[in-house]
Amino acid sequence: MSGPEVICACMVVADVLVEGFRDLPPAGHTGTVGSVTLATGGDAINQAMSLRKLGHSVGLLGLVGDDAQGRMIRERCEANGISADTVRVDPAVATATGIVLIEDGGERSFLAPETSSRLSLGLEHIDLNLVQSGLKVLSIGSLFWAPRFDREAVAPLLKRAKEVGAITVADMSMDERGYGLDGLSDAWPWLDYAVPSLLEGEIFTGATDPAKIAAEFRRRGVKNVVVKSGAAGATAFLGDEVVRCPAFRVKAVDTTGAGDK
Repeated sequence: MSGPEVICACMVVADVLVEGFRDLPPAGHTGTVGSVTLATGGDAINQAMSLRKLGHSVGLLGLVGDDAQGRMIRERCEANGISADTVRVDPAVATATGIVLIEDGGERSFLAPETSSRLSLGLEHIDLNLVQSGLKVLSIGSLFWAPRFDREAVAPLLKRAKEVGAITVADMSMDERGYGLDGLSDAWPWLDYAVPSLLEGEIFTGATDPAKIAAEFRRRGVKNVVVKSGAAGATAFLGDEVVRCPAFRVKAVDTTGAGDK
């Protein structure tokens, strides 16, 4: 059996989507919102679902608990044509679950517990055998979300993907643990594309200019860097070439799953 065209790895969560959120009600009172929905979420599974809708064969690597949220995630993966066999189940942990507060203008904020499957995800949960010849892309979604995954699994996973000829790409999240770019020094040389937001780039490097942010990633071994700048679009630093892409002008309804600004 041939392997998938694309593998998405890391962030697999359940999201409680609260649409039409305005303000918290006073203590002891009940407020109203537009709707409350339970959905799959997280960078890796969002990427996998979108790629599957576009007709690609996709593998998903992550960890969930043996709970209602974990079962929901695995069931919805299977229903959408994504094998859940490589989404590992650990009965000792709770599935990472977030409450997503979506405002009328489409912007969102998150609430999540400190401890969950994201802190447990490690190399033992990652099936490197899924990375086979014929793989086109390995996408890490996202770095700085799961500390054990970052320190134990990212470098071997990226290295294996490059050995079979795949393109490697990684999105970012906020560096809540504070280990910074140098904490992932083993991984950067195996990464073809790093995709930080401008804010993340500023936090990681101390620079505010996209070119300087990109230079800090490339100095550590990353081949190419794409800096996302919200309404200002994105700037890609591809070898000696710089490509600037403006943002599409749209009315924001719900930015959940849309990635960083």
